[in-house]
Order: sequence, then C-alpha cells, then structure tokens
Amino acid sequence: MAAFALANADLALQWIATKLSQPADVDGLKQVVNHIQFLISSQGQPPSVDAVREVDRRLRLCKNPEKVVGSKAYLAKKLDDERIAEEKRNKKLADSQQATTNEYGDPFGNELKPKGLVDYDDDDD
Repeated sequence: MAAFALANADLALQWIATKLSQPADVDGLKQVVNHIQFLISSQGQPPSVDAVREVDRRLRLCKNPEKVVGSKAYLAKKLDDERIAEEKRNKKLADSQQATTNEYGDPFGNELKPKGLVDYDDDDD
C-alpha cells in the first residue's frame, strides 16, 4: 500500500477509506503507510540489473509448460483438447441421428404411427 501511495497518494487514501469503515482505523493505517513511505524513500534503492535477470531466470523455470506457446507440452495439450472436442462432436452427431431415426424411421416416435386400418363396421348405435 505504501508503494501504491508513493505512486498515487490520493487514490491510495481513497481506497483505504472505502475498505475501512472506522475513522480511527483509517488514521492508524495512514500513519503506518506514511512511515513505510518514509523508509522506502530514505533507504530504498532500485534493484540491480543482475538481480532482476536472476529472478526472471528463476521465474521461467516456474512456468507451466502447457501454457508456453510452442513447447512440446503445449502442443500435446492442444492435440488432446482437439481430440476431446472431436469426440464430443461425434457423440452429439450420433445422438442426434439416433433420436431422429427410431425403429420406424419416424422422428416423432411410434405413438403416432397407425397400427392398422380403421374398422368402419364397428357401430356404436
């Protein structure tokens, strides 16, 4: 928060005020942030280029190889995702074809299929 306040003090104080409801808490936090800002300004120094390169080298080792474009793990994951998507498409296509063709070839089902001719001789008089 102190580094953020060094960059933009008004915005940092506004954020503190929205997060803390008690004015005493806001004042206490402002004092702590001001003290840390003083320490950063008086004793802080930018890191050396070599230290930044060392941290960057270590961070590269921590990356997920499945998310690094062009790596073998990324390409394998991409092929696996495409295979799974193709299987889903084929299953959906087979399900839709099966739903539209039943034993009579009628997409509406066999309940609507007439079972035989109508008997007109059956009078109810």
